[in-house]
Amino acid sequence: MAPPAKRAYLQLGLVVLLATVLVLLAVLQYRWSLEISRAERTRIEASLNTSVNQFRQEFYRELVQVSTAFHSDPTADADDFWSAYAERYQAWARTAPRPDLVANVFVWQAGTPADSKLLLLRPADNRFDPVEFPASLVSLRARFEDESRQPLGPGGPPPAPELRGFTWTLEERIPALVRPVFNVSRPIRGPWNRRAAGPRDASSPPPRVLLGFVIVELNRAVLDRLLGELAQRYFAGPDGFIYNVAVVSGGPEGAIVYRSDPEISAASLAPADAHAALLPTMEPPPRDPGARPRMSRGGGVNRGAFAPRPRGAIIVPSASEEPWQLLARHRGGSLESVVAADRRRNLVLSFGVLLVLAVSMALVIVSTQRARRLARLQMAFVAGVSHELRTPVAVICSAADNLAEGFVGAKDQVKEYGSVIRNEGRRLAGMIEQILHFAAGQSRRASYDLRPVAVADAVASVLANISPLPEAAGVAMEREIDPHLPPVQADTAALARCLENLVLNALKYGGDSRWVRVRAETFPQQAGGAARVRICVEDRGPGIDPADLPHIFEPFYRGKAAQAAQIHGTGLGLSLARDMAEAMGGRLEASSQPGRGSTFTLELPAAEPAGQPAAEPLPRTA
Repeated sequence: MAPPAKRAYLQLGLVVLLATVLVLLAVLQYRWSLEISRAERTRIEASLNTSVNQFRQEFYRELVQVSTAFHSDPTADADDFWSAYAERYQAWARTAPRPDLVANVFVWQAGTPADSKLLLLRPADNRFDPVEFPASLVSLRARFEDESRQPLGPGGPPPAPELRGFTWTLEERIPALVRPVFNVSRPIRGPWNRRAAGPRDASSPPPRVLLGFVIVELNRAVLDRLLGELAQRYFAGPDGFIYNVAVVSGGPEGAIVYRSDPEISAASLAPADAHAALLPTMEPPPRDPGARPRMSRGGGVNRGAFAPRPRGAIIVPSASEEPWQLLARHRGGSLESVVAADRRRNLVLSFGVLLVLAVSMALVIVSTQRARRLARLQMAFVAGVSHELRTPVAVICSAADNLAEGFVGAKDQVKEYGSVIRNEGRRLAGMIEQILHFAAGQSRRASYDLRPVAVADAVASVLANISPLPEAAGVAMEREIDPHLPPVQADTAALARCLENLVLNALKYGGDSRWVRVRAETFPQQAGGAARVRICVEDRGPGIDPADLPHIFEPFYRGKAAQAAQIHGTGLGLSLARDMAEAMGGRLEASSQPGRGSTFTLELPAAEPAGQPAAEPLPRTA
């Protein structure tokens, strides 16, 4: 074995090594959490950008479905345009997933200021009727009249977005979808419709005639519901919205069109984690005026380009108004704060694990030291017990040698030697008994010999054994035993000890009432169940405090009232009584009312007649 000083140095070196490993793990854990946070932020930003793009695409797709229903053949006769629109609207309304998204359909027919007029589609009659401009559309009238007088051919300037036949304009303020209607087949008549300037040849596009504008007014309530469904679909999780979402007009400081939470404002979303135009924007025109429009990276459309044969509808925001913007911000704050909070939580968990590891190492070291101390105590205990045993054995052996050798002959001396041997033997037996009790306390529950026992005989035997105690204390003992009570399945000695503990407990805590009753009766038998017997020990003492009642069967537990009254006891009697009751398949319970006494009920299974199985033990209750 190494010297104590060398062992101390080895232990110190081990502690230093373990501490160094823990510090190294902490540094690596910190760096790892930083990398994880960066990766998590990249993932969240990518997921947010994907949600924003999907939101915009789905909203754009809904508007395209509406606008596609009002496309018409530009080569058709002008008189057929409006009836074609009515028929298309009826067909679209029958199959559209959201037919109520369209509130009204208007047609403005181009002409002189005196001849131009606004028509309203009557779906019920499938026709257009002239109406006055509603207040929401008044701002469009002057623009329509001005745009109808602009030249449309290649000799003039590039056409405005509102004059491209394939382009729809979203007027956000109304809101409404607006599209010009052209005819390219009939000759141009009237001073308000101008033929394309310049000579024509086979390669030039056919002349176009602006017949008017189609105005599809959107239902604002349905539009809000659509935005809410899209926000719920792309920015919410199982527990609700992950991001606060708003659609605003003209950027973060504009008016709110939609918000996912009534309490949020545009200012509360600044700075936004994601900010994008809800509709594609227009890019500068390409060098080739005849080139087709192309989609920009942001979902926009190339400005100024005109495609005579567009493959599908294009919807752009109004040039006269600020476009709608989609804003999203995490409900926990900015993405930076959310990622930082996640990192702090990960660090707390990681360092918590390291702390547990450090505490475990410390406990191992402490346990090792305690094991050494316990080993020393064990050696001291063995040495002390050996000394205590050696003393009476030596006295007994010495006295026996003197008697055997004949050194003691007188009668008085022999009597004295015999007394010494008897006393030392009893002393030795007492020490052995203490050691056996200590060992029995560490072993498993003792087994019992269960057999039919008459309750009346058991109660009479217990009361006879302790009769001097109630007589000396002046306590009145009462017995109520049912004469038809069946025997119980129990161990005779264990049942006697259990009842004795209960009666002695009632005598000890009965107070000034000086009354104890032992009552035995048959427990009401349930359907299909075995008969059981109740033995109740009652007193009229101060009772048990409700706070102490759940703990009275715990080993060594003594209530505050018993401690205050300085009633002697170890707190083991009730615990041992319940253990014995449960070992015999029974149950021991207590009930008490402060100031009115206590009742301890021992419930045991009745002995079964010969040839029938015994009752199942009851489960243990707290």
